[in-house]
Amino acid sequence: MRKLLERINKASSGKKRLYYSLLSVSIVIMIAIVILALYVGRVYYIKTYGIRLIPTQDYAVPELSYYRQNDPEWQDEEIGASQRKMGSTGCLVSCVATAISQLDSPITPMEFNDKLTQFNGFQGADLIWYKINEAFPNIDYRYRRIFNNRMIESDLKKGLLPIVNVKYHKTGITHWVIITGARDGEFIICDPLGDGQSTSLLSDHGKVYSYRVIERDGN
Repeated sequence: MRKLLERINKASSGKKRLYYSLLSVSIVIMIAIVILALYVGRVYYIKTYGIRLIPTQDYAVPELSYYRQNDPEWQDEEIGASQRKMGSTGCLVSCVATAISQLDSPITPMEFNDKLTQFNGFQGADLIWYKINEAFPNIDYRYRRIFNNRMIESDLKKGLLPIVNVKYHKTGITHWVIITGARDGEFIICDPLGDGQSTSLLSDHGKVYSYRVIERDGN
């Protein structure tokens, strides 16, 4: 770097401007690469190792009946065109149906599954998120690869129900639950493997690996 600066100082005024311009561009590119590397590294860390979410204050838990994935009415329904059954794999479908219903657009997991299937909204049994807005033009979703408790708390203040991906009871089994509020330093959740009424603690499942929230289109 010192030799480069000496060379620039010895150059003509025209070349100095060129050198300084190239140097500035190089520095900007280097900074951008570092920022991108930090971002990618953080995304990888959260997706691989998860993060703990701890609320900064209490948030009232609304009276909410949530959908169970193993409800006898739809537990044997196949998700999309797959052969995976709602009872074993329908946690996310149940969470999304609950969140949409909370927006005054009542829909059961079975109805949501049928509607999304009409719009080719599943890849196997995996939900294709952007298809939600195609099937329900007044509904959309929002997500961040990097998230924290502040995002969750902001959603709760708006009356939304964040949906997060966990490892079921700290096992290696991927599972989705809905955050409904916070109390005594704990986020409160509705678990689609619950009884449809009772709440539990996010910390029962440990860390969080992904985050989504359902909202009205245009929010």
